[in-house]
Amino acid sequence: LIRWPLTGTPWTEADLHAATDPVLASGQLTMGPRVKEFETEFARLVGAKHAVMVNSGSSANLLMVATMRVKGGGPKKNLVPGAEAIVPAIAWATTYAPLAQHGYKLRVVDVDQRTLNVDMDQVRNTLNENTHVIVGVSILGTPAPLDDLFNFAGGNGLWFLEDNCESLGATINGKQAGTFGHMGTFSTFFAHHLSTIEGGMLVTDDPGLADIARCLRAHGWSRDLAADSDLLKGLMDAPFDAAYQFLLPGYNLRPTEIQAALGLQ
Repeated sequence: LIRWPLTGTPWTEADLHAATDPVLASGQLTMGPRVKEFETEFARLVGAKHAVMVNSGSSANLLMVATMRVKGGGPKKNLVPGAEAIVPAIAWATTYAPLAQHGYKLRVVDVDQRTLNVDMDQVRNTLNENTHVIVGVSILGTPAPLDDLFNFAGGNGLWFLEDNCESLGATINGKQAGTFGHMGTFSTFFAHHLSTIEGGMLVTDDPGLADIARCLRAHGWSRDLAADSDLLKGLMDAPFDAAYQFLLPGYNLRPTEIQAALGLQ
C-alpha cells in the first residue's frame, strides 16, 4: 500500500525566515502594512482593482455574502423572503453556509460530469422570479463557464459571485477566474497554490463593495476606510468619534502580518 500525502510544507527554512523574521522584529503582528502590501500585489496578480485579505477562504465567502447583503440595492433590490441562490452541487461547505446564514434558499444545480463544474443548461432552467444571486465555483483548477454565467446573471439583473478558492491562476481567454463576478474569493490555505498557512482574499472592481468589505472585516469599524469613502459621508469628524465609529454589523475576520508576509514571500 502506497500512501501519498495530500500536501507537503510549501516553504524552505530560508523562505520562512525571510518572511517572518522582519515581522517579528518589527513588533507589528496584527493587520498592518504587510497586509496592505499583499492586497496590492494580489490585486495586481489577478487583475482586480481591489483586494481585501481575511483570515481564511471560508471567511472570504462569508464576507462576500455579507457585503452583498449590506449593499442591498445591487443588481436586484433588497432581499425579500424566499430569495434564492443558484449554487453548484460540487463546492465546499462554506460556499453554501454563508448564503443560508444570510437568509437565502439554496437551489442546487447539477454539474457537467466532464468538468465537475456547474451545468449551464441547468442554471438556465433553474432561474425563477425568486432568484437573487448565482454563485460560480471553479473546481480543482478548472474554470467554470464564468463568462456565460456572468452574461446570464447580468441579463437577468442578478448578482454574480465567484468562489475561486480552488483555482487561483485559472483563466478564460486571459481573464483570471475569480474576477468575472461582482466579487470573487480566493483561499491561501496551507495546501493551496499560494499559501499563507491560513488566509483568504476577496477581490472586486467596485470601490463601494471593497469599502463595505473592509468595514465588515474589522467589527464594522470605520478606521480602515479612506477619508473620501462614501460610507463616511455625513458622519461626525471629531477625532474621538471618528476613531470609534462602528458603521455596519461586522465581524473580526482580520489576517495577521505574518500571514501576509508569507504570501509576499
